[in-house]
Amino acid sequence: MNKILLVLLSFLVLSCQQQPKNNVEAKKDTISSAFSEMHNAKTSLDYIGSYKGILPCADCEGLETEIVINENDTYSIKRRYQGKGFRVFVQKGNFIWNKEGNVIILTNVKNEPNQYFVGENTLTQLDLSGQKITGNLASQYILSKQSNNSTTAETIDENSTSTVDLNNRIATTTVIKKVNPAIGKFTLAETKWKLASLNNVAIVQKSKKVNFLKLNSKDGRFIAYMGCNSISGSYAMPMSTKIVFSNAVMTRMACPDMTLETDFLAMLENVASYKIENDRLLLFSERTKVIAKFTAIK
Repeated sequence: MNKILLVLLSFLVLSCQQQPKNNVEAKKDTISSAFSEMHNAKTSLDYIGSYKGILPCADCEGLETEIVINENDTYSIKRRYQGKGFRVFVQKGNFIWNKEGNVIILTNVKNEPNQYFVGENTLTQLDLSGQKITGNLASQYILSKQSNNSTTAETIDENSTSTVDLNNRIATTTVIKKVNPAIGKFTLAETKWKLASLNNVAIVQKSKKVNFLKLNSKDGRFIAYMGCNSISGSYAMPMSTKIVFSNAVMTRMACPDMTLETDFLAMLENVASYKIENDRLLLFSERTKVIAKFTAIK
């Protein structure tokens, strides 16, 4: 009986000793969690303002970007493709914060990066999955906050404006000052690309009209022809060398053989990246396998 009482007393003593410790740890966790919520970019940084920088661009010399973050949870973006004229794309919308309060998300931006890490006087563009971009170009995805005293002189023809529908979803305003397109080199967009091979099979031209693919950087659209029907759709470039095609549609003409058109549409769905070598355009799948080759004809 004495042994049983001794065991029970020992158990009670241990329980009394452990309970305060557990309570203390729980309080520490609660305080730590509350501290984290109180001290994040959303609550601690002066993030309202204008951020500028030149982001990497897959088919131009650089993407001049200005993002303005407003107090009413709205934003505006101005973008210009260097070396491709003076056209400025303006987009506006709302933003929200992630759970941690350190990343803003542009809610109406689709098929391209829409998340930015908020730092001390910086906005860092994240990739499509919301992760920081690494590698040699990582520092080029940072936009710097502009001082309130900084002003820029810009002459814009207010009478020369048009609205462009990007990817059939995003309405943007285009401000045109004057046109000075890039010349003397092949770029992904604005170049007419003749299909040379598809899935490692050489393409033999069967008609006078060339089988081609052409991308338009002004509205994020592409057009193509593969022997009979006209093909069109949207494209987006998540980051340098990356490209995805979507919303492809085709006219419904009756053709003796639609094999090439069918295979071409299937190929577009698998495109993940691209590379330009002199006058050649290579399209790659997710596994970095070449699935289409083109040569520049314009």
